[in-house]
Amino acid sequence: MTLTLKCFCGVVVQTDSENDLVAQVSAHASSVHDLDLSRADVLAMADIAEH
Repeated sequence: MTLTLKCFCGVVVQTDSENDLVAQVSAHASSVHDLDLSRADVLAMADIAEH
């Protein structure tokens, strides 16, 4: 399973791990956009593709 999240600013995060996706997207949202996203927020926005 591949998880992908494309931010409105153009940053793309792609990984096979939900934990990695949440960590990377949360860090990006906080540092670049001053947003505090929950795990549920991140996973709800992610595109999930089966291998």
